[in-house]
Amino acid sequence: MDIGATTTVFPSKETIIFLNGHESEAPVSRLVVEKLANSSVRVATELKMPQGSGFGASGAGALSCAYALNAKLDSGLTANQLGKVAHLAEVACGTGLGDVIAQNTGGLVIRLKPGAPGIGSVDCIPVPPLEVDYVVRGPLSTEEVLSDLQTMKEVNSSGERALNQLLKKPTLENFMDLSWKFALETNLARDWMVDAVEAVKSYGGLASMVMLGDAVFAFDGKTPLSQFGEVKSAKISLGCARLD
Repeated sequence: MDIGATTTVFPSKETIIFLNGHESEAPVSRLVVEKLANSSVRVATELKMPQGSGFGASGAGALSCAYALNAKLDSGLTANQLGKVAHLAEVACGTGLGDVIAQNTGGLVIRLKPGAPGIGSVDCIPVPPLEVDYVVRGPLSTEEVLSDLQTMKEVNSSGERALNQLLKKPTLENFMDLSWKFALETNLARDWMVDAVEAVKSYGGLASMVMLGDAVFAFDGKTPLSQFGEVKSAKISLGCARLD
């Protein structure tokens, strides 16, 4: 979505990272700095999306950091090479497995083969920059889910079935239906999400769970979602990571 991350890099006597104006450990971005910078830098990243709620904040911050470092230090790396660094940092920190390749592509992405940009494979469902409504109740630990072997077994099995069914009918409607079916089959969906998704569907919209977060997103869902919390909106970003 178009609620992304913006990073600026400055020379510094010691490496220090700021997220939204506050000094942060930012372990994923710090790994990116360690890989790409040969001197100390001050990194300032502004994250527009909710953090820890399935919106890919750590991946976006790491990818943004990689692009900014590449430009500032004139490293001469390609988009895939930068994406690989950000992806590997995410994997090492247990904060995500596929966000970076999607963020480095843009649009409504289908991940065909796992892995970093240049290694994994993706395609996209052609859609306009549709408005997406969402409600966030709180964070959900991606690291805990990824480290639960039984949950990951169910995730992999259900995910493979969903992908095969999506490729047979790659439409927004089928994507949303399969996404919600996946959330239910893996027991990741919480009780309030079931009520929220049903409310949106009864209103004529499409809704599912944000992976992985205590959050729901929807198309044409602003009115029905309002009873479940503060509704915010963004748009599907058809562009990939870039320099401004």
